[in-house]
Amino acid sequence: MAPVFAHADLLFQLLGKLVSRPKKTELPGEVPRRDGIPILSLVGDHQDALAEQIEQALNEAEPRAVPYQPVDMEREWDKVVDERGDEQAANYLDPAWQRAELCRRILVELASRYSSDRYGSDRRVRFRRLGLVNWLLELSDTAQEPDSQHGRAVLRRLRDRELERRRFFGFMRSPSTEVALQGTVPWWAYILGLHLLPVFWFRVWRGLGREFRWLLHQPYMAPADPGTFIGFAVRLTQPRWGREDPQQISKLLIAAFLQDLRVAYRRRPWRRRAHRRTAYCVAFLQGLSERNGGPELVRLFAEVRNDIGAFDPLLLVTSRADDPPDTGGMRVRELTDNPAPYDVWCEQVRSAGGGRPVQFWYLPVRIPATVPEDDERYEIQRDGSAIARRLSVPRPPAWTRRASAVVAGTVALAVLGGTVGYALAHRSDDRADWKRQHCGLSRDHPDAETVWQEKTGECVGVSPHGFAFGSTDERVRDTLATIAEQNKEAKRLHEADPKRPLVTLVHLSALLSAPTGQKNSALSYAREQLQGAASAQRRQLDKSGAAQPVLRIFPAGAGSGMRYGADVADRIEQMMKRDASIVGVTGLDQSRKATITTIDRLTQVGLPMVATTLSADSLPGESSLYYQVSPLNRREAAVAAAYAGHLVDREELKKRVRVVYSLDPTDEYSQNLREDAAASFEAAGFDVEEQGYVPTPAAPDTPSGPGTQAVGQEACGYQGLIFFAGRSEDFESILGATNDTCGSTPPVLLGGDDVARLGADPVQRKAYPRVPYEFLDFTVGSTSCDDPSDLYSTMKELFPEECRRVKDTSLDGHAALAFDAVNLYLNAISRLKDTAPGVPLTPSAVWHALSQIHGSAALDGESGLIDFGGAVDQRVPLDKLISVQRVEGAQRPEQLGFCGKRGDKEGAAWCPPAEKPRR
Repeated sequence: MAPVFAHADLLFQLLGKLVSRPKKTELPGEVPRRDGIPILSLVGDHQDALAEQIEQALNEAEPRAVPYQPVDMEREWDKVVDERGDEQAANYLDPAWQRAELCRRILVELASRYSSDRYGSDRRVRFRRLGLVNWLLELSDTAQEPDSQHGRAVLRRLRDRELERRRFFGFMRSPSTEVALQGTVPWWAYILGLHLLPVFWFRVWRGLGREFRWLLHQPYMAPADPGTFIGFAVRLTQPRWGREDPQQISKLLIAAFLQDLRVAYRRRPWRRRAHRRTAYCVAFLQGLSERNGGPELVRLFAEVRNDIGAFDPLLLVTSRADDPPDTGGMRVRELTDNPAPYDVWCEQVRSAGGGRPVQFWYLPVRIPATVPEDDERYEIQRDGSAIARRLSVPRPPAWTRRASAVVAGTVALAVLGGTVGYALAHRSDDRADWKRQHCGLSRDHPDAETVWQEKTGECVGVSPHGFAFGSTDERVRDTLATIAEQNKEAKRLHEADPKRPLVTLVHLSALLSAPTGQKNSALSYAREQLQGAASAQRRQLDKSGAAQPVLRIFPAGAGSGMRYGADVADRIEQMMKRDASIVGVTGLDQSRKATITTIDRLTQVGLPMVATTLSADSLPGESSLYYQVSPLNRREAAVAAAYAGHLVDREELKKRVRVVYSLDPTDEYSQNLREDAAASFEAAGFDVEEQGYVPTPAAPDTPSGPGTQAVGQEACGYQGLIFFAGRSEDFESILGATNDTCGSTPPVLLGGDDVARLGADPVQRKAYPRVPYEFLDFTVGSTSCDDPSDLYSTMKELFPEECRRVKDTSLDGHAALAFDAVNLYLNAISRLKDTAPGVPLTPSAVWHALSQIHGSAALDGESGLIDFGGAVDQRVPLDKLISVQRVEGAQRPEQLGFCGKRGDKEGAAWCPPAEKPRR
């Protein structure tokens, strides 16, 4: 198993920042008109393991891998010594020339990788200058004086080499790079006349060719230069005979290598491939030591940078076990330093003058220590590192694709050929197909690319710009339109004040669209959740100050039963590649198997989640990125049993209970609440019986059993408590059957929290006036827009028509839960900005901040106190508020008591013992 490094997520975030190329400028983007990439020096042990993780992160970067080549300095140096270090051999090199040979070999290895097809043919780098210098150096391998014909021979072989470089002879050379050109031409080339290039014209070409002109004007080896290209070329073919300085040769090679990279990355309107290079090349020199000459080679790179004074698109990463002896006053920094090491380096760039010392380029960072598997931080650091390793580099502009030119040519030919009408007809068909696939939206609608229609007829996806997923409910449409307008306002605020960070949350709901032919009776609770999220957004937008983030809410629909949640998570991942402000997800409906699949997929994407109404006991264990603002089913069952015991003590109920649950095998909520309820009631001394029912519509593989009508009829005459652990739409059917069968003498009914959805609808409450019932709610219950609270005072401003139409808006608590879920993120982000202002607002950083919400930092929300207890694996609020509500006809539900934390108020005397934090 790969070791886990402490705070490795910070290292990978730094790495991702250094390899990502800005759209219009070069690094550092934080310092305008001061280009440069630091030399990232990693100091510490476990270099090999860290190098493997870095290589994996760069190779798996999205949307395309980052050009990367590791170099084992010890191995390369040993090869040079073995091959060129024998004093008795004819090819012996003294130590100084061995260093130059090491530099040449490493640069050739890097050039071979960067010019290969490994990263796509459109990102190959042509090393013309390095290839020429390397070819001249390799042309002769002796220290003897050249003969009188040496210059003419060099000229002839250069001419042959130029012919070999032509496109026609591409198959003759190495497939990786020009560095491997041999300068030999076959006999048949002469016969075909392809080699008829007179020496005179080659002399002209030497004056026009870019690599030849560069070689004459570069700053190294200039003092002894005779002034002609051929004279310079002869010097390079016999550098030892000419007593050249080996360091000057190394610098010449490095300058040629960096200049070839600069040319490949130089953006020009007509150079499509340069615009497609959105990540810098990375070279990792591993295991630097004085013995292998690694520090000297890195110093030469820095000196060449200073000498040339031009930006080069290379991230040079080095590693060594011990601290470097000379860092020019820059100490080896820790990844957790505040300010961050890269921020300190950028500040030095901003304040640096014209003369920069060699040590200026170094950014020494200590390799973090490994975390033992038995350490309590192991899981957090492992997950955080895994998320941070998912590097993302900018996508190339769409216009740089090769297909763009093909499409333009095709359109031109179509116009010239008189096929305009035919093309328009096909475009009409395409538009019709597009609209069918994208819920009737045209291509120019801003939400068209992120929503689609499934085979069930449901519209699912993400709708940042107000698309209502095909809903005809005007209140839903108005709510989504309000959020869309606030999103536009958020963008304007961020553009006006870029210091305020832009943060985006995706609110994922199940029932914003219903399958074809089915009525969506649960829109009210989905609408109220969105209204709660919109209210939290409104209050955040009204704040000011550089530390206050600007919030956007992206509504998303996953279809009935969350069946398409994983597909929506895939679409969110695609959006994150274009929009780095997306940091989390709220919402998530109904504890079903599809919901668990959605949670797993969002975990793979790397997004933290804060669920609003989910309560199944198993959900927190599905992902370390998952949080919720509601209590668990086991706590809800304990409150139900305690309340039933209270009724028994008042002689209003016999000590018997019938737990009614859904037989749907995909309904995790109902199955789990049934098990918890049976256990809690048995522990309280009740006689417990269980009764399953077949819901309508029934899911595949649902076992046979009575329907809701039969269950409602059988409830008549029961002398104990009917505890309902299913869905609100099924409870409504049971109420109808009970009303028709024994409306004058109804049984005692207590519903789980899902029944709150039925209590939220005043129209549905009027339907069964003879059958009162009680249900458990995750908020204080009976509230309205006139209540003096942050949520409802804002709702009255945002949705006045909603408040006028329904006096008891959001009494089911869904608006309050969604309001608290959004504020939970905002609370975590505010703490993060206060404690670590230099840390970017990434999903992993926000996830870590969520775990800090406990104790004095707990959130006093609209739905009660949210306190995660401070334990690493505690992602459910401790002793969260649960109230008991009673419904009688069309009247507003009446609260009969509550358990849990709500300001300074204490719960009812009959409540079960409060939950304690784990230690």
